[in-house]
Formats: sequence, C-alpha cells, structure tokens
Amino acid sequence: MKTRLQNILIHITGWAIFLSIPRIVFSLIGPLHGDSDMPHLAPPHPHGLFHIPPPILAFNLSLIAFYYINSLILIPRLLGKRHKLSYGLAIIGSLIVIVILVPLAAGIIFWPMHQTFEEPESGKEVVAIHILFSILLFVIIFIVSTALRIIREWYEAEQKAKEILLEKTTAELSFLKAQINPHFLFNTLNNIYSLSVKGSEHTSEAVLLLADMMRYVLSDAQNNHVPVESETDYLSKFIELQKIRLTNKVTIDYQVTGDVNSNIIAPMILVPFIENAFKFGISTHEPSIIKILIDVKDQTLKMNVANRVFQTSHLIAKSSGIGLINVKRRLSLLYPDKYRLKIDPDKDGNYIVELEINLSV
Repeated sequence: MKTRLQNILIHITGWAIFLSIPRIVFSLIGPLHGDSDMPHLAPPHPHGLFHIPPPILAFNLSLIAFYYINSLILIPRLLGKRHKLSYGLAIIGSLIVIVILVPLAAGIIFWPMHQTFEEPESGKEVVAIHILFSILLFVIIFIVSTALRIIREWYEAEQKAKEILLEKTTAELSFLKAQINPHFLFNTLNNIYSLSVKGSEHTSEAVLLLADMMRYVLSDAQNNHVPVESETDYLSKFIELQKIRLTNKVTIDYQVTGDVNSNIIAPMILVPFIENAFKFGISTHEPSIIKILIDVKDQTLKMNVANRVFQTSHLIAKSSGIGLINVKRRLSLLYPDKYRLKIDPDKDGNYIVELEINLSV
C-alpha cells in the first residue's frame, strides 16, 4: 500500500512538472508577437500564467490519457503481439487527435464562435508554433511511455526468469540431498551387517553411532546451512564408524582447526570426499594412510584429503561415484564462484582432494 501511494505521488509530481512547461512557453509566445493571440488555443486572460485555457487543459489531459493508453493497452495488445502496422496507425491517429482535434474542439465548444475566426495574420505563426511544440510534447510522451513500458516488461521477465531458476535450483538441490542420504545409509548398513556377521563386539557401538548420524541427517541437515562445528562432528562420527570395521593396518589422521563455531556451511557437503577416501583408499593387504585436514579461517574453509591410490581407486579419478558427482553439482549451485576444487593424484601415488570454500553469506 505504501509503495503504491508513493508511485501515485511520483506520477502526479512528474505530470505537474512536465505539463507546466507548455503553459510557460505558450504564455511567452503572445508577447513575442505583439498584440497577436490565438483565441482557440491560448487567449489572454487576466490571471496570466495561473490560468489554464480550455484548449491547453484538454491537450494536457489528452497527453496524460495517451501515456497510459499507450503503456497499458497499445503496447501489450498491439506491439507486444507484433501488430506493428496497427500500432503505427494508432500512434498516428493519436497524434492527430491530441495535437489538432482536441484543442480545436475545446476552443470551439468553450469560447464564442466569432472569437475563433477573428484572428490577425500573425496568428497563423502562433498556430504553427503551438502545433510544432505540441507535436514535440507528444513525441516526448510517446518515447517515455514506450521506453518505460519496455523497461518494465524486461525487468518483469528478468525477475520471472530468476524465480524459475531459483525454483529449479531448489528442486535440484532437494533431489541431490535426497540421493546423498540413501547412498550413505546403504554403505553404512553394509558395514554394520559385516560386523554382525562376524559377531563383532563393536556392532552395538556402530548402531549407536549410526543413530546419532541419522539424527543429524534427518534434522539439522534438512536446513540450508548448519554450523561448521555440526558438520565436523558428523564427520567425526562417520570416521569412528569406519574405524570399527578397519584393521590396524589403516592409519587415520583427522584434524579440525580454526573457527568452526561462528561459520556456517551447507550440510553434507564434505562427507562424500571423505567417504570416497575410505571406500577406495583402503587395502586389506598393505598399510593404508588417510589424512583429513580441515581448517576454517577468515570465513574460508580449506579441506585436504589424501589417501593411497589402490587398484580400485581409478573409479574416483573418473568421478563416477554418485556421491562425488552430486557434491560437485551442489557446490556449483550453492557456492557459485566461491569455491575451488582440485582432485589429482600426486607424484608419490597419493590421491589428493583440495577443497576451498568461501563461507561468507
């Protein structure tokens, strides 16, 4: 309501300023031609500038009407539907009506007929000046109304495109998050099943860890952002759950440093990289080392994941895992131009993941 009232006041002020210009100009034309005047357009009046003769008043009102008719009717119904000829004829017809017929009709109706035809010769020059100036005003109104309408339609189209893109992005993110959870659950249940088959004493501990992790997945992770600390706690439980099934040949170095309390991050955005390290970077025959380093400083999160490259880990290099593909897509949607991801094997045969995210909102 407040915005609508502001728009109305802006329109009224704009018209008051714009329409005062022709009255000032027309009032100056008479003195430039001595005693000559044009009765049907701008006869002298004892109130001078503060009096608006009927022809000029009619001309002003018709200009205002043309502005809104052109903006609200002619452009959307004719020009917008590519009826260019009809639109051109409508503009020419409006020009003739507003500049000539409306002021002439007002002069004939509101003033005595004998005054209309008692013009001195110099009155013809005044008529020509009035007509040219009126045409100029009409052209200005035509350009302004057309330009503002086109700009408005362009802005509305841009806003609609952004809304469609936002809806599409939101739907895609929801779909990707829905894929991440079952993927994680499937792998974890397989691990617990293996423990139960072996009769491991760690089975109940694994179930409790899984329950805590699922609580996070089903509650906090449904938000768009979570504290970095919550995400790293989730990673800690994930790593503890992985340790239960691993042998002493596997060494895990997991470190979290920096300001994890006052920064937020998209949930479940880090775990796919760590999950792949455990899935493809562990050997039952050779010593395996997995290093996970996370540091948060100045609203920037840096994560480095390194693990040995074994025979099956070429699958990661091709980015064929569902989790890794999804997380790359989520990064591009959630942090456009605000993240850097590098995945490369180094010269020592290690698989390195370097992720840097600007966490500023």
